[in-house]
Amino acid sequence: MKNDRYIRTLRSYSFLNLLGITLLLLSSSGYSADAQEETQYVRFIEGTSQWQGELQTAIVSFENDAGVKLNLVAAVHLGEEEYYAALNEYFTTQDVVLYELVAEANQIPVQGAAGSTSLIGYMQQSLARFLNVGFQLNEIDYSPSNFLHADLTPSQLEALMASKDENFLSMFLSLAMAQMAEQSVVSEESTSSLSMLSLLRALNSQNQNNAFKYLFAAELGRSGGVIVGAELEQQLTILGDRNKAALRVLDEVLQNPSLEQVSIFYGAAHMPGIEREITSALGFSRSGLSWQSAWIVP
Repeated sequence: MKNDRYIRTLRSYSFLNLLGITLLLLSSSGYSADAQEETQYVRFIEGTSQWQGELQTAIVSFENDAGVKLNLVAAVHLGEEEYYAALNEYFTTQDVVLYELVAEANQIPVQGAAGSTSLIGYMQQSLARFLNVGFQLNEIDYSPSNFLHADLTPSQLEALMASKDENFLSMFLSLAMAQMAEQSVVSEESTSSLSMLSLLRALNSQNQNNAFKYLFAAELGRSGGVIVGAELEQQLTILGDRNKAALRVLDEVLQNPSLEQVSIFYGAAHMPGIEREITSALGFSRSGLSWQSAWIVP
């Protein structure tokens, strides 16, 4: 009976974990397999003992001939409070911060409020509570005057998805298929952290929260997130069209010659596509890289 209970619990955790990983990866982390070394925006650093390590996100800097420094600030939507506090401090040094949020431009998130009321937002907040981490919309201060909305509105997103006969289920399936296709050709060293054995060990650990937090972090850092090629990225409204929205705002911002420090604050899954555009079409060259600890386990 005890074994049966463990199997049922394991299946439940497996589903919830995979769903949670999908929600995190969908708009929060990723890299292009075509240029992994140049476009890695999230990584996992293994600790010295069991269930210990750090999930880190990157700030990758670029510069153009006019001396404008453009910083791609990758984010995960769940993280330590200290992680978001450090980002809040960093954003005070920027002339303008282009931020991601499917909302009306005047719908500014209130720091410390309940957060998103969407289904995905609710599930992310529930996962944040389970993992004992913060939720981005609760922790980041979007009120400063240098913050500028650079995303689609809900009606724009809905219209674009409808024009492609696309829905969230088909989008999840496309991402899952891309992930499985890539995993079929990666080495054994890149095997998923969410194996049946690792899940069993997590269930049997003294601190399940830390164990599952470790597994989530390791999985996010293992492959850098959802592995999406340029072609699929452009097909998916949630990625390609939102990138285009951010780049349109960036084009407008770059018309102001007084701006020297510009940041794009988006989930890391968006960053490879944005990087391709700013380097190929806007004349930016990579100039720097720094890492921030988003999750610290335990």
